[in-house]
Amino acid sequence: MISCLTITQQPRLHLLRRALADFAGQVYSDRELLIVHDGDAKFGGELDALARAHPNAVIRVAAVTPGRTLGELRNLAIDEARGDFVCQWDDDDRYHPLRLELQWNALIRENAVCCLLSDQLHWFADRGELYWDDWDSEPYPMNFVQGTLLARKRDLPRYRALARGEDTPFMLELLAAGHRVARLRDCGWSYVYVCHGRNVWNNAHHTAISRLKHLRPARLLAREAALRVRLAEYNPPLGPLRMPCGDRLLLFD
Repeated sequence: MISCLTITQQPRLHLLRRALADFAGQVYSDRELLIVHDGDAKFGGELDALARAHPNAVIRVAAVTPGRTLGELRNLAIDEARGDFVCQWDDDDRYHPLRLELQWNALIRENAVCCLLSDQLHWFADRGELYWDDWDSEPYPMNFVQGTLLARKRDLPRYRALARGEDTPFMLELLAAGHRVARLRDCGWSYVYVCHGRNVWNNAHHTAISRLKHLRPARLLAREAALRVRLAEYNPPLGPLRMPCGDRLLLFD
């Protein structure tokens, strides 16, 4: 079983609704979603109600004592996971119905300890702009999107007690152990990082990433038809989108 792990807080409840809907719509069947929070009993009740809204999906809610860093909360979520595999499932991002199945198949095919995407969609929600960012340009072995981890639970190191940036030392330790890492390429449409202005890193940070890593027009246009099909499969829809492509815009309804 794959345990998808979500860390959340009360102000992000409206974002979490979409991440839960995406989890419920996954094609891969042997899965659970674990939501970890450090809020009060009222917030816990709201999360329980959200979970009950998806009766055909296994969604659990776990409350922990306040004052933990994000890294510590991720460790607690891994400890509580019932599956032999875990997947990071952030509360503010979007996930295509094939996301888990694609990464699971790549992990098994390559007999790897973990699988990460090499590219992603980057959605700037406030201005309706979408980019397809390619992280394969990063120096090996860190040429992947760190927040897209799907891995065998037993082989994972511990996250450091950091409020942000916890993914990088975690991945460096995993790589240092010599584990095989599967990199799933050209499936960036399966994961949408949502930049909404209240992310751990600010808008300027994310804008700089897309400015440097977005697919250039020739590569993007070669993928346009497939991208239109895949974006239409998100439920709930992402909404009207504009994707800069050289001196033109690609429009998605």
